[in-house]
Formats: sequence, C-alpha cells, structure tokens
Amino acid sequence: MARAVLYTALLALITAAGCPPPASNEIRVTVTGDARGAGELSSAQILELAQREGEVWWYTSLPESEAREFLRRFQQAHPAITPHLVRGSTFDIVRRVDNELARGQVRADTLHVLDPAVFDDLRRRGELYGYESEETRHFPADYREAGGWSSMRAVTVCIAYDPTRMSAEEVPDTWTGLLDPKWRGRIGLKDAQTGGSAYSQYYLLREEYGLAYWRAMAEQRPQLHRSSADTLRALASREIDVAGGILGYSVYNAQKEGTPVEAIYPADGVPMTVGPIAVLSRAPHPHAGIVFSEWALSQEGQRAIVEISGCYSLRDDVDPPPGRPRLSDLNILAQEGSWTEYRTRQERLQSEYSRLFHPESE
Repeated sequence: MARAVLYTALLALITAAGCPPPASNEIRVTVTGDARGAGELSSAQILELAQREGEVWWYTSLPESEAREFLRRFQQAHPAITPHLVRGSTFDIVRRVDNELARGQVRADTLHVLDPAVFDDLRRRGELYGYESEETRHFPADYREAGGWSSMRAVTVCIAYDPTRMSAEEVPDTWTGLLDPKWRGRIGLKDAQTGGSAYSQYYLLREEYGLAYWRAMAEQRPQLHRSSADTLRALASREIDVAGGILGYSVYNAQKEGTPVEAIYPADGVPMTVGPIAVLSRAPHPHAGIVFSEWALSQEGQRAIVEISGCYSLRDDVDPPPGRPRLSDLNILAQEGSWTEYRTRQERLQSEYSRLFHPESE
C-alpha cells in the first residue's frame, strides 16, 4: 500500500502540554497512511527498525574514495546497517534518481549532491521524507529546509596553478583577470553540464558580472573537464596553465598528496555552494536512511566529512580543515533569494551555458 510519511518535531506541543521536553538527540516521527495506522517513533525505535532493514543505499556526488571512507566510518558507528554506494556527478545522479522515481522502482534511500535546488524541487514534489531532529539547529537557517533537508557539506570554487611553473604574482587573483587574452586556450574549467559546483560558479558569476562575463570566457576557449580531478591532471600535464574553476578541497587534497598546486581565492568573490542530504519518501529502507542522515549531520559525521574530503562544514561546532581559511575570512558569493527561484532558472541557464560552451550539441 502506498504510504504517506510525515516526520515532525513535537517539542512545542509537548512543552505546551506541560510535559518535559525530549532529550536533545530525540527524534519524534509520526507515520500516517499505513495499514498499521499511525504512531510515534522515538529515536530508539527508528534505530531498531533501521537495524531490521539492515542496509542503506546512498546516492552521492562525493568522490568515490572519499564516499567509501565516509561509509566505512558510518558502519563503525552502526555495524548492523550495511551501506551501499552509488556514485556519479551531480546531474548524472539526479537523472538516475528521477528515472527511478518515474518508473516507481526506487532503490535510493538517501541523496547527497551539490545542488540545494534539486532538494527543493524534490520536496515540493513530495519526494522527500519530512523529519526533524536536534542536529539541524546547528546549521544556518538558509542552508536547511524544515522537515526536508540540511547541508551536509559546503564547497568553494577557486583558481589554481602550479607553483613550479609560475609565481602567484603571475596568476590572476580575480575572475575578470582570467579574461586577459594571454590565457586564451590555457584555462581549465569544470563543466557546468555535469557538476553542481560548476553550475553554481556559472550562476553566481553571472549574477555578479552578467552574461557578458561568460560570453567573454567562451571566447577564451577554455578546456572543459568532468571533474576537478580531471582539471588537476590537465594542470599537471601542462595542457592548461591555470584552473579557472576548481573545488578548493580538491586543491587541498592534492597538496596533501604532494602535488605541486596552489589555490587562489579571488578577491572579487569566492563562489560557494552546499550539498544537502535527505531521505527519499519512497526509500526502500527509510529508517536506515534516517539513521544515516542523522549520523552524517552529527558532530561526529561532520568532523568525518571535513577530515576525509577537506570540504567545509556549516555546523557551528565543527572547525574548517587545518590550513584552510575560514569561510568568514573569504569574500563569499552565495545564492541570495529562494532555492525555488534558483531551480526555476536552472534549465534556462543550463541551455544558455550549453549554447556558449557546447554549441555542437545544439
């Protein structure tokens, strides 16, 4: 039987009734529309049901080695739940989830990609479980949706170069500096047709400088790459001289491995986007999905994702990676206005981007 599931925080109702509030890590869940009727589930009951389900499927755009390490640490915390990974680029994963939903054959339990607008769209379509927990109070209100999703990680986009080939003074320290004719054909960009962070960069710099900026960038004939890792390889092989749009944590991780690469956080703004996590309303293992999501948003899980990937956490009690600037020290460019508006413009702007950088696909 089809189920409609609603998870709500009952703290206000309990307090109003004169009862003591639940413990800070308590989740209250109301299940309706099921043949078993309605009932409230505590966090202990959710965990018991999750252990009975025994597995959770995580669809994510996090690089595979990092995703597998994250799942390994989750299983250490919850050995009775076996995690499975489906990994791809942001928009490849989104297409896969949409196809599963359309066929009514959903395998995904939890979703994490670098595009909050995707989650806003799924929520409006009724495709996300709504649940509340105390973990979300540690995150900024702009980067969570009550009863829907919360930011699992934040990423920044920067400029990068090989310090063995050129000095910092030779590299542009602004996005407009990349438009100098001397960089024509020598810039690498992550392709906004595949990556959520690359689309965010396109969107935010378009907001800052208008379409004229990207028309001028297209004239620079940049090399487009499916991932930051591909961009780093092109930089190392001297196919490009400068990465004009690369994830800051990719540079950070490459440095830890001994790769000669340095990041420049442009003075005219550092694009930032977040990757939410959410449980699908038609998840085959919804309780295991909730347990996984809760762990990912906990202090333990957030410290793990920062340590493993080098990205930022927006949780208020988790520090940035060592050696990285705090977000408050950067001139951050972030989405203003609603995520619904961001999503509404996405199809049009992706078509615009395609005409500029993939004219052969028309």
